Formats: sequence, C-alpha cells, structure tokens
Amino acid sequence: MIHLLHRISNKLLFINNRLIDVILEKKFPLLNLRLRKKAMDEGALGVVLMLHRVAEYDKARLVPNEDLKVSPTFLQKTINKYRKAGFLFLSLDEVHDVIIGKNKIDKPFVTFTLDDGYLDNYTIAYPIFKRNHVPFCIFVATDFPDKRAILWWISIENLILANNKLQLSDGSTYICKTYQQKWDTFRLIREKILKLDQRNLLASLQNLFAYYQIDWLEPIQKMSMSWDNIRELGKEPLCTIGGHTMSHPSFAPLTLNEIKDEIDGGIKRLKSVVDYDIRHFAYPYGSIKEDGAREYEFLKLYDFKTAFVSFGGVVTKNDINNMTHLPRFMLRK
Repeated sequence: MIHLLHRISNKLLFINNRLIDVILEKKFPLLNLRLRKKAMDEGALGVVLMLHRVAEYDKARLVPNEDLKVSPTFLQKTINKYRKAGFLFLSLDEVHDVIIGKNKIDKPFVTFTLDDGYLDNYTIAYPIFKRNHVPFCIFVATDFPDKRAILWWISIENLILANNKLQLSDGSTYICKTYQQKWDTFRLIREKILKLDQRNLLASLQNLFAYYQIDWLEPIQKMSMSWDNIRELGKEPLCTIGGHTMSHPSFAPLTLNEIKDEIDGGIKRLKSVVDYDIRHFAYPYGSIKEDGAREYEFLKLYDFKTAFVSFGGVVTKNDINNMTHLPRFMLRK
C-alpha cells in the first residue's frame, strides 16, 4: 500500500512539474528546459536578448560567425511571438527599475540588445524595431564607428575559407580542407587570439599570421555604423546607446588600469556624440572565460544602472544582487 501511494505521489509530482513546464514554455518562448527551471525556481522577471547582427544567413560562411546573425524575418517573428505571449517590451532603464523593485510588473518583460555597432543594426534592425514600437539598446565599441576595430573573426574566416592548410608563426599547423575542419580551425585559432596581447592586438596578429597578407582593417570599413548613424540613434526615443569599451578587448589578460582605460575611453567618446550619460554597459565577449569576480567587482566603481554578460538566460528577482553582471540570452535562429 505504501509503495502504491509512493508511486501515485511521484506520478502526481511528475504531472505537476510537467504542467508547470508547459506553462513556463508558453510564458518564456525560445528558452530551453534548464532556463525555464531557473525561471520557476528564482522568480523570473523577464529576459534580455543578446544579438549582434541582423542580416540574411549565408550557408557558405562558417557557423560561428553566421550564428552572430538573425535574419530580418526571424527578428520580426521573435517580436511577434513575445507580443503574442503577452510580454512587456521594456527599455534598459525600465528593466533596471523592475529589478530593483521601483516598478512592479504583472507580466514578464523582454528587452532587445545588440552588441558592437554593426551597420545592419542601423539599416535593418532599427527600422524593424521602430515599425513595431519596440525599445532596444546598442552597446557600441567605439573603435567600430572610428573604423579602427579589428574584426579578426571576419579576417580569419576569410583566410580559412580560402585555404586548405594554415601555418602560423608559432609553429602550429591546421588542416582545413572540409567544412568541419574549417569550423574546427576557426574555433582553435579564436582561442589562441583571445590570449594575445589585447593592447597591442594588431602587432600580435601580424606576427602570428606573418606568412599571410591580411588587411586587418578592411572588414570594419564596410561593416560598422558611422558616428552620424549613432548620433541619429541617440535621438531616437526607442534606442539606448550603451558602453562596450573602445577596442572590444578580452578583459581576462588586461590589468584593471587597462580595463579602466577601455571603459572610460568608450564612455567619453559615446557621451560626446549622443549627449547623454552612458548608464548601461555590456562586457566584450562576456563569457565566463573572459570575465569573472574581478571584473564584476571592478564595475561597481562605475554608476552604470546595468551591466550585462553574454550568458545566464533569465533575469530573476535574485539579480538585484548581480547588477554588474546581469544575464542575457543569445538570440539564435
């Protein structure tokens, strides 16, 4: 009898948990089971979506870079899905007020953020957000509009796609004949580049790829927004311009003084253009490999309302204690 009651109890518990998950799946579309469980356990408030580019997917290119894109159609469908699910579309100022309890909401929120400063943020994403009356934030690394950013991930992709074998000056060799080999090569070289001297990245790249003629500044000339674009967006009520450093370095190998120079330089440059205080920030890269307790504690020296990493998923009530490293969910097609 006890065994039967135990089985019935477990069955009811399973049904209850499944019903809760179905409800959460409807409440938080696009999130996986783990993140929906976090939403249930910690008191979810909403989700901050992270994007980089809004452009058509190119199957001939490598997945790691193409995954930085969502298509215009997919972005519109995402907006439609969250609107149908009853989400509130909030700006980052409004998200801040919800997290600290200043504003109470009876529905979950969704917020769109875009990192770096790609031109398609202005030409493609902006019109979609404006047409749908949806707030958004662009975290701008100021070397993008200054045309000094080294989009090494694009340059490396071009190099890998054009060659079946690569040899670097440190003695490493990569076979990249098949698509999978090219993808693997990109991943391995990416890890190597993130460990280079970020303050002298151009020289470090030129040394590492000494056997190849690469114009490291060629991609940024046509892929970034201009300061005129950013100035216009700064006047748009739906848009928030956030800080993202100057050169988009990995913080892990930098000293705190170097990190300060990057953050301060970016804030000063942005403020001079948009003419308002920069109150929101996103870490370059923002993964657990590049940022941790040292960086999170350091950000407390600034008066940012919010600062975001690139992982973690759902924003919960507990995140009032994590204002220097709030979670985001990367939007993928």
